[in-house]
Amino acid sequence: MAIYAVGDIQGCYDELRSALDAVDFDPASDTLWSVGDLVNRGPNSLGVLRFVRGLGDAAICVLGNHDLHLLALANGNDKHKDESSLQPVLSAPDRDELLHWLRHRPLVHHDRELDFV
Repeated sequence: MAIYAVGDIQGCYDELRSALDAVDFDPASDTLWSVGDLVNRGPNSLGVLRFVRGLGDAAICVLGNHDLHLLALANGNDKHKDESSLQPVLSAPDRDELLHWLRHRPLVHHDRELDFV
């Protein structure tokens, strides 16, 4: 069992998958820690959200400022900022499920066994 910590994925789905393939990530036995910013900037925020959410208990995610920005946009706030990279998420047929999942991610996660925060 391995734990892989990844920060600032920012919509870079292909790069995330390549990195996980390079270490033979197995969601049946490994854990992915995302330390914030799953979305924005990269070309496939929707793919990242679907993939990480689909990992279920094999993924631990905390919210970053870009994730919070997406939630603000979805709630009608922050309209003055460019949302083009997030539009696929906001228009997705599974938007409500993805946003619900994201909204329930913590700001901090502490693994007491490993003493990781």
